[in-house]
Amino acid sequence: MASRAMATAIRTGLLVLTGAIGLLSATPSQACVLVFGQGRNYEPQWAERNRHWDEVNRSFNLAVREPLTEAGLPVVNLVLPVEATDVPANLRGLVAAVQRHGCTRVLETTMFADPVAGLLIARLRLYPVIGLLGPQVAGAQPRIGPVSYTEQRDFALEARVMERAEPGRLGRLMGQAAVRAALVVPASPGSGASAVAPLAPVAP
Repeated sequence: MASRAMATAIRTGLLVLTGAIGLLSATPSQACVLVFGQGRNYEPQWAERNRHWDEVNRSFNLAVREPLTEAGLPVVNLVLPVEATDVPANLRGLVAAVQRHGCTRVLETTMFADPVAGLLIARLRLYPVIGLLGPQVAGAQPRIGPVSYTEQRDFALEARVMERAEPGRLGRLMGQAAVRAALVVPASPGSGASAVAPLAPVAP
């Protein structure tokens, strides 16, 4: 992968299409953002906890999507269960999804507990998709570039915090921040419109 950070994300299970939820495909006129979500707290012996983290991450992911669609960005949502841990299949699925939908960016969403650090973590990471636009060598596959934007919010890993956590509200706030900071260029005075933020030039 193009960066150690992306490799870490892939190791958490970036994409398996089995059990994923597709919500909105890109339009031909504008490249989409693939908003991908999955938790990290898989425990084979605790089905109830796994379902809890699945619901947390689904709510968080769908809430992140809202400000993007409001800003006029075509979005494809994919949310995986925490038990989707087959790394090679995840990566193949990710590449296939961006290729099929024509997405030029991947926005990773995740909420998970880090017991060692004693934190509940909510995080967004934005990655460019390289090799999807412009001239392509026959048989070449797109690949995921290095992280271009990160937002992370940490909370004390305590029972009262876990009970009061609002992934929907938090996801919307963080999605709004991502739109302003990395996804949409503010309109110039008098233009009346905003534009999709261009990808930074990256060598193929």
